[in-house]
Amino acid sequence: MVDAAMVDGTKGGDDVFATISKEFSQTDIRTVYKFLDVVGGGHFGTVRRVHPKSDPEVTYAVKSILRADIAKDIKLLEEELFILRQIDHPNIVKFHQAFIDYRYVHIVMEFCTGGELFDRIVQAHKFTEKHACEIMQQMLSSVKHLHEHGIVHRDLKPENFLMSDKSEGAEVKLIDFGLSKRFSNKNSLEKMKTVVGTPYYVAPEVLKGSYDKRCDVWSLGVILFVFLCGYPPFEGDNNKEIFKNVLKQDLVFDPADWTSVSKEAKDLVSKMLEKDPEQRITAN
Repeated sequence: MVDAAMVDGTKGGDDVFATISKEFSQTDIRTVYKFLDVVGGGHFGTVRRVHPKSDPEVTYAVKSILRADIAKDIKLLEEELFILRQIDHPNIVKFHQAFIDYRYVHIVMEFCTGGELFDRIVQAHKFTEKHACEIMQQMLSSVKHLHEHGIVHRDLKPENFLMSDKSEGAEVKLIDFGLSKRFSNKNSLEKMKTVVGTPYYVAPEVLKGSYDKRCDVWSLGVILFVFLCGYPPFEGDNNKEIFKNVLKQDLVFDPADWTSVSKEAKDLVSKMLEKDPEQRITAN
């Protein structure tokens, strides 16, 4: 694949799609798959459940992205597709194939039947320490895999982890690489500047505009905090207030919610939510 940086997503017309058009199937996807119900959405796309017309027993998820919506951000799409093709991990959703037509880009992926991790948290309010441990180990494993392959996710949150099925012990699967970025393996701590992410989960160094892959560990630390007590560590009435607290407020374990949590769990949360990325624990 051509390096994403070589494609100018700001040009008009179809020139911006030249690279991916060569790589995608230009067969009409509806002749290959039967489209079923809408199951969700992500950056620039709607996700539907489909099955191959040749085998109704097999189910996939298809993210359909309007070409008009992505034309100015073609670099993001190229980056997402490159990443999906490059990675293979039990806790990362698997890429299957891709199609392009005159209106849409379609990305066919593994279908997870268990819904979002976010919904599990809402339903349970908080997890037992054992369950939090099992889920977080899988999440850290997926992020460790990304970092070892020169990829930073940059938008880790419970909504971007799906459950493989509806069972209590279902595996988690990381999704939505629309904001992910590759970094040079020669410099694994290569700095990024674009402020991206979701307010409650964004790392302080991201807000300062100079960060690296360690921002992902902060986001997982926020998720672990939520697992164990049911609310995020840095809150606010609006984004500005949340960002201020992420940058300035000390991490506090309210005794009303944390007395029954082990000192080992609190120690790990503290190491993941270290404001100085130089001192923060790594995914490894």
